[in-house]
Amino acid sequence: MKEVSNEKIGTLRDIILDRADAQKKDLTTAARREAEEWMLKETEKLQNETNIILQDARKRAEDIRRRQILSAEREKSTETLRLQNRILSEALGRLQDKLVYLRDREDYADILAGICVDAVNSLREKEGLKFRLSAVDLGLADKVISKVSEVLPGTELVFDPEPAPILGGCWVSTKDNRRQVNSDWQSLTQEMADTLAERLLPLL
Repeated sequence: MKEVSNEKIGTLRDIILDRADAQKKDLTTAARREAEEWMLKETEKLQNETNIILQDARKRAEDIRRRQILSAEREKSTETLRLQNRILSEALGRLQDKLVYLRDREDYADILAGICVDAVNSLREKEGLKFRLSAVDLGLADKVISKVSEVLPGTELVFDPEPAPILGGCWVSTKDNRRQVNSDWQSLTQEMADTLAERLLPLL
């Protein structure tokens, strides 16, 4: 009789474990789908901001080009190069300013969380991670951690209270600091320099 009871207990235990494993897989799939949808939405928001900046920069490039078109032919090459560098620098500056102004938005903490999620995905690790914010954004750390945990359940992300020397955005690194993703406004602006150059310089 005791053996039969043990068999029943073992069978029930296996059933419970199987169900728990299935629920775990369902939750993981749902969380991944939610993360992908949320990241797509945040990426579209940032892309819209970038498009507005590019349009403004394009108009400015056209205005400067019209003012310079009467330059002497022998100085044309030098002036064009100087103009290209100045316009590109101004466009990069305007882009960085726009990113800094994101702090005025009500969903700024969500934007920071989205950037952290992207950085975590780039590192391809979920444990032993830490992140730093700019001195101005330190008060948003708890909101960022909460949102990242919601989007990427099971992620071990610890806040490093030492302010990062950045204008905004975040730095995410492994615990031993061997790998780090810099998703701050300066770094993101520099990453887009080539894209801005490709779009602006043909107008000159």
